[in-house]
Amino acid sequence: MLVLAVKFTWKVIQSAWPALVGLSLADAQWYHLLGIPVILGLIGAFAVVYYLRFHFHVASDALIVERGLFQRERLQIPFERIQAVQLFQGPVQQLVGLTGLRVDTAGSSGSELELVAIRKQDAEGLQLLLRSQMASPESATADPLSGEAPTAAEMAPMVELSFADLMKVGLTQNHIKNAFIGFAVVMSLFQGFEDRLSLWLAGLPPLVLTVLGMATVLLIVPGLIMMAVVGVVTSLIGAALNFWKLKSAIGAEGVQLEMGLLRRNVFEVPFDKVHLTEWKSNWLRRKFGYETLRIRQAQAAGAGGLRVFIPAMEPRHRAAMEAAVYPDIAQGVLAEARPAGRLRWLLFAGAILPALAVLISPSISHAILGLCWGAFVFWTTGRRFAAYRMAVHSNAIVLESGWFWRSRTVLKMGQLQGVEWRRNALLERRGIGHLVFHTAAGARSFGYMHKEQGLRILDFAINQLHSASPSAPQPAA
Repeated sequence: MLVLAVKFTWKVIQSAWPALVGLSLADAQWYHLLGIPVILGLIGAFAVVYYLRFHFHVASDALIVERGLFQRERLQIPFERIQAVQLFQGPVQQLVGLTGLRVDTAGSSGSELELVAIRKQDAEGLQLLLRSQMASPESATADPLSGEAPTAAEMAPMVELSFADLMKVGLTQNHIKNAFIGFAVVMSLFQGFEDRLSLWLAGLPPLVLTVLGMATVLLIVPGLIMMAVVGVVTSLIGAALNFWKLKSAIGAEGVQLEMGLLRRNVFEVPFDKVHLTEWKSNWLRRKFGYETLRIRQAQAAGAGGLRVFIPAMEPRHRAAMEAAVYPDIAQGVLAEARPAGRLRWLLFAGAILPALAVLISPSISHAILGLCWGAFVFWTTGRRFAAYRMAVHSNAIVLESGWFWRSRTVLKMGQLQGVEWRRNALLERRGIGHLVFHTAAGARSFGYMHKEQGLRILDFAINQLHSASPSAPQPAA
């Protein structure tokens, strides 16, 4: 009930923060503060009633949940609809020694169950039971209510981050984006500072203000250094919060992952629930010899799929992961595809467009600068174009792109929801189009393909999709 009360209080703050900001700026009287204990008391009473009215149990083929205060709801979650079972511990759960459990589904209504505070032993037993029911209900315990959880498959350790590895992960993040986030946090802590600075500057003599205005040019380099420092520090803090004491293991049926500092998360990812995997790297990560893996699963209501991140994946980890999820990759490539040459010039045109004003300038220095930029853009867009490729295996599609920020996406054809050949009138006249693969975790595309090759791959993918469907007709003996 304490955990529920904290959760509901946080939701109220998130929903009513504009009103709270307005009250903080208004002239509040002492009696206005009496509303705080009243609101907290109502939230506490709501948490108690919610706790008393919430019940769940495991049936032979589904997880049954009964909840609701004024309007009762009975939610039935079939085991085959469950995509992932996640354990989590926020600061309050860690303080009182409890664990939360979340069940993500791919149902059409977006049904989702969250148990915010149960004993860790009970949560692990329920997670193990649901995982076994998701994989193969016939192999689970005959009586799910007996409390005897099936034994877990043997797991082999994979990525385990030490403190040094955690620092490397932090150093390879997007520091520019994190610098803006860090400055936003700092400025929010020093609200009103700019007003006091303006008042101080208003009292200075005009000559001093002129000198200070000219001297601000000298602050450009220290400002850039400060921005870089803020970006790196923010990246390191974010990496520590997200990936503290990360431990992962791989088994015959799935991947286990545990990580987090303030919010400790434990993921169970069955291989048969993985809809696509994305491998991301930049030049610094490649120098350290690892990539970041993003696993995406299906989720209802078009949410784009549940995402699980595993940083510091070495080549041996990727080989083990892809061998378990996509065993057909080891059998070789059936077909390879590259985009049409038109994409090469479209990339170049889009990148050179901002420099056109400099290139047509009568100034020789501007023209030289524009030519240097054009040569640089020509080289970088050439590298980008050369990195685009698609490999077709018997049941997997591998999409690769990028050279500085490199991306490798792998999806299983048997789990596709559809394949689309998309083009406009201009591309149709030139026999070029885009091949789009639709999955329950979102769509992925490979653009500017030649029509003949694209339609061959489309037919093959649709054939593999129907062959993997349980309702597909089986060939005669």
